[in-house]
Amino acid sequence: KYMLPHYLSSDDKIPPYAGKSLDSIVLANFLVTINRFGQSAGIQTFPKRELHPLGKQTLRGSSETKRGLSEQWLNWLTGLIEADGFFPNEKDKTLSFYISQSTKNAPLIYALKYWLGFGKVRWQHSEKMVHFVIEDIPNLTILANLINGRLRTEFKYEAYVKWINRFNKKAFVKNKVIVEPLNPNIDLNWLAGFTEGNGSFFIGLGNSPKSKLGVQVTLNISWTQKHRKTLELFASQFKGIWSYNKTQKCWEYNIKRKSELKHLLFSVFADNPLYGINKYDYFDLKRACELFNTKQHLTESGLKLLLEIKSNMNSRRTSASIKSPNY
Repeated sequence: KYMLPHYLSSDDKIPPYAGKSLDSIVLANFLVTINRFGQSAGIQTFPKRELHPLGKQTLRGSSETKRGLSEQWLNWLTGLIEADGFFPNEKDKTLSFYISQSTKNAPLIYALKYWLGFGKVRWQHSEKMVHFVIEDIPNLTILANLINGRLRTEFKYEAYVKWINRFNKKAFVKNKVIVEPLNPNIDLNWLAGFTEGNGSFFIGLGNSPKSKLGVQVTLNISWTQKHRKTLELFASQFKGIWSYNKTQKCWEYNIKRKSELKHLLFSVFADNPLYGINKYDYFDLKRACELFNTKQHLTESGLKLLLEIKSNMNSRRTSASIKSPNY
């Protein structure tokens, strides 16, 4: 039995999606039992090598949601929001909040609505996008409080503060939101959420005359942002390579070092999972890394398997590859 993450109890059922249960799509196979106060059973510990989150915080407003959401899941949600969420500015003449994903990731958008217990799903077929939207003041207030004190990137935090200031000025807003400071510490669940929306797991391929097989294969985890300062949060924790894309006018921070890749693939994202379509690219890169660990990538059969894995990743992924029994 598959369960979606961080529910109030293990008895919560998976909601229908397009006529099928979400377990058939397998958003997550991560079993977690949450007590009524939203804290996960047991104590999560972090090795010295890993990143340390802030201490225990109060779940502001979580009792007003349907699921009794956990501290871990709220950090994951905030990470996703900082990657792909949008706080409208004054020019937009609205207070509505939304998160946008490609239509391939529609199950995650529907799951967000289910987990939170409010919001709407809107499709933009012409752009192959789907949006999770919150428009009403009571639920905007809940969301604002749920992520308050959890934001970690300067530019998204500034947008949040401006949004809250506009929000609080409305006469019909009875419960004003008191903005907490920017959180300076990275959290592993937050990292998973941010990677959900903005991260990339991929296999690079190039010619290499020095290689026995004539091919050089690289494994990569990267994040892309318009502002370099946002990615400096990742650079402070993981050793990687900076690059700037002049065409798209954005910065990329790429992890290629074997030790860092193994730490992220077999520790960080294994213990703090992804729930959307990006999870499948993570699984594929993990499989590729296992081939590297056993030196199989140096053999013709191993290279063939790597190329097969690569052929189904990222934009080439289809519904068939999502349903692969390898997951």
